[in-house]
Formats: sequence, structure tokens, C-alpha cells
Amino acid sequence: MQFAEHFSTPVHGHLGGSFQRVNDFNDKFYVRWGKIDFDVWFGVQANVKVILKVYRDHGIQENYIVDTDAHDIHWDRHKRSTRDFYIHPFSKNFGQINCIKFSFIIHLDEHSIPSEKEYIFMDWHQLQDDHPQHRNINHDWSTPNSYRTYELNPGELQADADWYNHHFDSLQLVPKFTKGQLHHPYHPKRYIHDLIDKVIRTKWDNPDRFCTIKVSVDCIDDSEFINHLIHARDQGVWVQCIVDWRKMTLTNSESYARLKRSRIELIGVFCSPQHHLIEVEPDMHTKFIIFNDEDCILGSFNITFDRWWANWESGMTFHSKGVCRLLDNIFQSQRGGVIQRYGIDPLSSFNLLYTFGRHYMSNGQYYRPHHAILAEINRAKHSIKVSLFLIGELLGDHHDSVVNALINAKHRGVYVHILFNGHLARQGRIGVERFMHDELNRPLLPAVQRLKNAGIGVGLVYGQDDHPVPYSPIHSKYCIIDDYIVLEGSFNWYNTSVFSHDLLVVAANHEVAKPYLFEFDQIQRSFRVYY
Repeated sequence: MQFAEHFSTPVHGHLGGSFQRVNDFNDKFYVRWGKIDFDVWFGVQANVKVILKVYRDHGIQENYIVDTDAHDIHWDRHKRSTRDFYIHPFSKNFGQINCIKFSFIIHLDEHSIPSEKEYIFMDWHQLQDDHPQHRNINHDWSTPNSYRTYELNPGELQADADWYNHHFDSLQLVPKFTKGQLHHPYHPKRYIHDLIDKVIRTKWDNPDRFCTIKVSVDCIDDSEFINHLIHARDQGVWVQCIVDWRKMTLTNSESYARLKRSRIELIGVFCSPQHHLIEVEPDMHTKFIIFNDEDCILGSFNITFDRWWANWESGMTFHSKGVCRLLDNIFQSQRGGVIQRYGIDPLSSFNLLYTFGRHYMSNGQYYRPHHAILAEINRAKHSIKVSLFLIGELLGDHHDSVVNALINAKHRGVYVHILFNGHLARQGRIGVERFMHDELNRPLLPAVQRLKNAGIGVGLVYGQDDHPVPYSPIHSKYCIIDDYIVLEGSFNWYNTSVFSHDLLVVAANHEVAKPYLFEFDQIQRSFRVYY
């Protein structure tokens, strides 16, 4: 078997001093910055990903995946360094770190190659010292690496994409809406738990079948969901979870603690590229679950119904082996595998697009979520109705802005109506207490103000009741164009999303669009909307 050490050697580890970060609850955490350097004995086409393994007291192991960037490039060799990653030296739930190890993966010729060994990044003595630490990486105390990655068959993915171009009904697509009511029949929670039970029953009926639940969701801090996943694992179902690193690290949540104790595979993704267009920290922001190989759900919602049950969110379910494969291609790449290429038609009735996807058009260029958003707005003929958590000056490849595209649509006679999360559409600090009068006098974000100045109908949505911290229920990210094209997913309309892990579905179908149009009107009837 070929190993990654044939192509690359880890050489240095760096650990910075301690500094403070806070989470959404304003809990304080002290973290340390880290970096690992590699020599790569191949051209720049050889990519490296790092699997970071943090060992704590009580037998707890936390796993993270980190990307690398190339530098000092020559035709037959180059160097790589990990992007920024962070460790939390002392956990309230699990105590201190005893050791940090890592393995690595080489991407070459459309396949992923694992390292033979796990190496020590920092040992116990170095972790006790608050000063910056440096370590020459070598084979001392290295151990066999058992982490493996997988790739899907690109031919199957191409066949799936081609099939859906002509057989939309085979998607068995069903829109889902939370409507701020956990027990509403359209709410995704019931579907998610029913499908977990379906996978468990399948395992009972077919004990030799490899049954799986694959979760790729920014945050899964929900006690009932975690309990159900652990129960599924206990019944023999293989459960894997991928989340943003912050959500599983900067937390005192008992739900995440139970998940870590359960030994279910839980991977935190560090998404930390550097780019001048990035407005806020990018993250692992996809929100999808695959149940076995035939059912899946995606949308705008995290699995945080315990806390954010009142949010209005949206999404889609599919009963389709092909869509499950397309999502699994993304899932396996997030675990460290090579994402596979396949061709798409941007004008087809269905496309599933990923920010780091390798879905390409007939001219060979990749077609990704921000391309589709701009293209569909530019093609709109009659109407554009949008419900968004957040917007910014999202740019295309030619510096064409989504704000300009919406304004241009208005100028050519298209009816444009946008509903925003009112609290997020304004400048200044969010999540702080204000009287509603003061909230409504906060200036709008420049992108929102430009839309309003252009005469576009911009509605700022707030809940019916005043709260100490002004609250808007809008967390959706959908758009309906010409009453039949639906854009749906986790992709917020700003530049950070281009650098985050995000999904966008484009579905051109009148029946699919109808419940979205109803939802758009219902929001205006149900909440305070300020124009």
C-alpha cells in the first residue's frame, strides 16, 4: 500500500500562546493557535490535509481536519503549511489535553493517500507551558494511523446529474419549513427522527447490511437529536458527524459532551482561508444529513431546535439514491477525501452546488453557488422574491455584485421584493439589549441601504413581541424567481460564504415553488415588517 510519507514529510510544529475567545453564549474560552509545516516532494498539484487528534483525560479523543496552503513552489517540490487552527487546552467537561497527534493525507491523481503514521504535534510537557512552543516533527513515539478517506465513483455522479436533468420527479423532492413550531407537520425535526428510526429498522431487518447516518451540519447542539444518534449507534448503525470546529470546541454543552463520550465519529472542520473579500470568519456551514443511501435532507437549519425552535427556516428532503451520492461526494471530501468532478448544465431543472465542488460546465469552468445566484437573478423575467438571513456585496468572477444584479433586475422591469432578518440587516453590534425604538434607528448595512435607495421593496422582519434583545425569526436563505425557480440551501448572500462550506440547490419546478411563495406571503402576515 502506498503511503503519504512517500510524497511529503512533516517537519515543524508551532503552538502559540493563550488568548481568549467567546462563543454565542458569551462563554469565555482560552485557546492556542497552531500550525504544522510540510516538505512536499512533488509538484503543487499534490495537496495535503491534516487530521488533528487531541487526546484528553477520561479517554476522550477529539478529531479535526485542517487544510494546507502551498508556498516556496518549484516544479518538482514545494512546501506547505496548515491554515490556522486552534486548540482548547482545558475543557470544562473533559479537563486538560495530554497529547496532540496528527496524521495527514495526500491528494494526488484524484485519490487520497493516508500517512502510515500518526505523529506527535505537541506532548504533555509542551502543553503545560503557556509560552509559544516549537517542535521538530520526527518518528519518535509515532504510532500506526488508522484514519482512512474515500472517494466516490465520478461516473456514477455524472450519471446521476444527467438523469436529473430529464427526470425531475425522480428526486421526490419535498420542501420543509419550520414555521417556528416544532410540531408543525412541515417541520424537519419529525422527518429527521423518523428517518433515524427508519435506518434503525433497516438494520434490525438486515443485520448484515452496513447502515449509515452521515451528518454534515454546522452545529448539532440538540439533546434529542444527539440521544437518537447515540441510540442508532447502539443498534449497530454507523454514525458520522462533521461540524464546524468552534461548535464542538468552544462549548460547555452536555449534548456535545455526550457525543464525544459515545465514540461516534465527530470531526470538527477548520475553515480558515485568508482573502481580502472575507467579511467574517468562514466556517463549515453546510446543513445536510444522509440516511443510508436513499434519503436525505438539506436546508438553512442547524440541528439546534432546543434553542432556536422559534426560527423560520426552510429546506428540502429527497428520496433519491442519486442525490444521496451527490451529497456523499461532499461529505467524503469534508472528511479528507478528494471531491470528484462531474459535468452539469446550469440551465437544467435541478442542480446541487457546493462552494468547493468540482461541478463544471461545458466550457470546463466550475459552476458554484455564487455563480448560480447571479446567473438566475440576471435571467429573471418577471419577479424575484427573497427571504434572507444576511446579505453583502457578494461578487462574481468578474466583480459583478449581487446587489447590482438585483438593482439591474428592478431597472429592467422585474418585480423585486426582499425580506431580511431585521436585526442582522443593520450596522452595529448584534445580540445586545436595545429598546425597539433604538433598534429601528440603527443605520442599515450598506448593501441593504443600496437596495432600498434603488426603490426595491426591502422588508425588515421582526417577531411580533418585543424582547430585551430585538429578535427576528428569519434564518432562511431562499429565493423564488419568476414563481417557479427556487434557490435554497445554507449559502448566505455575502462573500464569506464563497470561502465557507456551503450548499445551494437550484430547482426549477412550479409545484416546488408554490409552498415557498406561500411561506413568503405568510411571513409578511405573521410578523412585524418594516419598510
